[in-house]
Amino acid sequence: MKRNYYWKFSKILLYILLRFIEISSASYHERRLYEDLMRDYNNLERPVANHTLPVTVYLKVSLQQLIDVDEKNQIVYVNAWLDYTWNDYKLRWDREEYGNISDVRFPAGKIWKPDVLLYNSVDANFDSTYPTNMVVYHTGDVSWVPPGIFKISCKIDIKWFPFDEQRCFFKFGSWTYNGFKLDLQPAKGGFDISEYLPNGEWALPLTTVSRSEKFYDCCPEPYPDLTFYLHMRRRTLYYGFNLIMPCILTTAMSLLTFTLPPEAGEKITLQITVLLSICFFLGILAEMSPPTSEAVPLLGIFFSCCMIVVTASTVFTVYVLNLHYRTPETHEMGAKSRTLLLYWLPYILRIERPGVTLTWQTLPSLLPCSKPKRHSESLIRNIKENETGSRASFDIEHRLSRYMTSFTNGGAKSFLNSGALESTVFATPGPKPTSAEVGNHATM
Repeated sequence: MKRNYYWKFSKILLYILLRFIEISSASYHERRLYEDLMRDYNNLERPVANHTLPVTVYLKVSLQQLIDVDEKNQIVYVNAWLDYTWNDYKLRWDREEYGNISDVRFPAGKIWKPDVLLYNSVDANFDSTYPTNMVVYHTGDVSWVPPGIFKISCKIDIKWFPFDEQRCFFKFGSWTYNGFKLDLQPAKGGFDISEYLPNGEWALPLTTVSRSEKFYDCCPEPYPDLTFYLHMRRRTLYYGFNLIMPCILTTAMSLLTFTLPPEAGEKITLQITVLLSICFFLGILAEMSPPTSEAVPLLGIFFSCCMIVVTASTVFTVYVLNLHYRTPETHEMGAKSRTLLLYWLPYILRIERPGVTLTWQTLPSLLPCSKPKRHSESLIRNIKENETGSRASFDIEHRLSRYMTSFTNGGAKSFLNSGALESTVFATPGPKPTSAEVGNHATM
């Protein structure tokens, strides 16, 4: 029993000892490899055997997230990884001589790296990448993948907001090396969006990459650069339900004021409320738009037109209320107002007057040629007829009362039957009463 126990314990100690020897051997080979690679190495020297040849650097951008698009300041915030690859002939080794070690890591700045920067960066530090380690393989290939939160300038065209599409880009290039010293090329799959986290406001239907060379006035050498394009399309569902539809419904409410009776007293209040609502939507749009005069969003033009329509509707409502509360005793309709309200406006609105057909040919003949009379002739004629009838009735009653006081009830009845009253009382022109009216008056 004890022999088995000692045998198991011995195997465990032997295994631990072998592992320790292996780890020590690996650490020895790795330390020796670092020492051999850094011997006579200068991180300022370009990694080329012939100084007349350029260093070829391949660049790939892996887009992780589109954080935000600041339309007002025309800045796009992006989370991306930059994948640089080049070959350094001084960093090659035989794996069999160093314990089959295939790759090692160097901190940024320990070995040569390209001075490639983002040209259109608006970050305060300009280079917003994190200084990660560089991986060196036994073949001399160097891989450097620095992540970063990039702030890039992008010209925002908001003419078709919120149905707009934007085209922003990353532009990378060497800051000091020309094309004869450093050749910048796009890597395979230059713009990688396989790990991209979709944005709720913007969709990415297309991503492209292009290479170009630029010549500056100072130098005859070309300076290559890589441009990674982002084609962004705005998702319009949010703005449709929260901006466009409320404005359309609010503008349609201004038409309700013409259906309200003037006695309601809420016509002006409703118009002003609608006007303030449209001004509120216009203010929201102004906060999102960049302060530029190069382009005005069509939605802003729509809001401005709605505001003009509602303002004109408010003015017309005030004018209609002013006319409604005018009376013939306080105001007199002028010739221009009569022409506009009684002739031209009914013709435009296709409103027919009773007995009159308004056409383009008959309209000039109906226009008043002189100052309108203060009172209607038909109204004055009706008043005169009523006054004549009232005076005749008063004369009949006065004469009847005078004759009735002279006779008794029986004498009055015989007098009425004789017809003498009719010839005497109704000598004056006017309406004659019936026998029933005279009898009723005699019995009073």
